[in-house]
Amino acid sequence: MKVSTEEEDLQIEAATLQKLYYSDVSPKFHFTGRYGPYHIIGLELVGPDLELLRDKAAWKSFKRHTLVRVTYQAMKCLEAVHKMRIVHRDVKLANFAVTLPTNPENRVVVKILDFGLSHNYADEDGTLREDSRNLDLRAMKYASHDVNIGCDVMPKDDICQLSFAVIYASGFDFAQQLKLPAKQLLDWKQELIRKPEDTLPHQTKFMLPFFDIVGELDDVRPINYSLIKERIQACMPEIDVASDLILTEDDGEPLLV
Repeated sequence: MKVSTEEEDLQIEAATLQKLYYSDVSPKFHFTGRYGPYHIIGLELVGPDLELLRDKAAWKSFKRHTLVRVTYQAMKCLEAVHKMRIVHRDVKLANFAVTLPTNPENRVVVKILDFGLSHNYADEDGTLREDSRNLDLRAMKYASHDVNIGCDVMPKDDICQLSFAVIYASGFDFAQQLKLPAKQLLDWKQELIRKPEDTLPHQTKFMLPFFDIVGELDDVRPINYSLIKERIQACMPEIDVASDLILTEDDGEPLLV
């Protein structure tokens, strides 16, 4: 269940979750309600979010084989969202969670959460739609470079935010990076697009094929999601990145492998 005093944001989230009901990439929507000043959405129960799982992991980082699987599944989530002509606009580890294990092997899948900032950016004929809320996302520190300079959020910007989440999940102190002066942070984001081979933290360099293609995305050409997933596979060709994630425990703490 989700509770908020922000009626419009919760209505948008409820509408988005209903559109995604059969896509199986987000928690199932059950109902909406109101209790005094509070607005409520009833949702499918899910497991821990990826930020919590990252924080519980040794060295606060996912192992490489876990990171590529998480990236692959998160990319599948964004593909389904974008297929509905929706941009999430708040892509970060805390807004992905794993399902509750329902089998003896504790297999889980990643689902995307929190659509309060999402926007149905285009009609079925491709006509772009304005967001009546007029949200100013330029100051959002983990927004993409283009959004920081005033461009509207488009699907590529969600994927760019995912790339930041991947860097964070690898163990890089992204929170410290976000404390840089605004101009330095903007320059770093631009260099990450232009020259990822020189800009990526060392622990994420093995994912250069993914970051290379993120840097090639634009708002004109349709996004080739299959190619992006192929590039994620190329980051670790010795494993199947589409294989299952397992939620287990280590000293009583949740561990994603």
